[in-house]
Amino acid sequence: MMNGARGLSVLFASGDQGVWGRTGHSETIPGFHPDFPAGSPYITAVGGTQFATTSVLGDETTWADGGGGFSDTFAAPDYQLDAVKSYFSSGVDLPPSSDYNATGRGYPDVAALGGGKNPYCVSLQGALTQKMYGVMGTSASTPVVAGIVARLNEARLAAGKPRLGWLNPFFYRNPGMFNDVTTGANTACASSQKGFSAAD
Repeated sequence: MMNGARGLSVLFASGDQGVWGRTGHSETIPGFHPDFPAGSPYITAVGGTQFATTSVLGDETTWADGGGGFSDTFAAPDYQLDAVKSYFSSGVDLPPSSDYNATGRGYPDVAALGGGKNPYCVSLQGALTQKMYGVMGTSASTPVVAGIVARLNEARLAAGKPRLGWLNPFFYRNPGMFNDVTTGANTACASSQKGFSAAD
């Protein structure tokens, strides 16, 4: 909250373990395991998508391992109540209600390319050689979104306007500025149980 009041935007990766979070799938502990700090209402959680067709820039679908769900700690904040209500009333096929907290803060807030079909190509300089590697995950998609926010802030400052600061209320008031990904689902990783499906 203090960072937002200072005009800072705080973004965090939603995780790469589907609905199970860093604790992983458990046969003995019931229910999904939402992550923190991705589940905090005061940060912008960034999930992962992937291209629908390998090596084709175009339509995106949900990345199956992208972290997401509903917090067991924080209630759904006012700024996302309409979006969450719309999701639950969309007719989407939901996991068993006993696996998640339907009144919790939903995350991620936004997503960018993070799946392994088309990883980001990065250069790593070794002692003797330079090699190119493909990297993926929400720790790759998050800096992409952060870079876009930085460019927006740069334009705003040049126009004499303040920085965006706390992003979530602004993002949820303006859903039309995003490309809506409506296919795919995040999974329960190693288990066969599905997670949350995308919806219109």
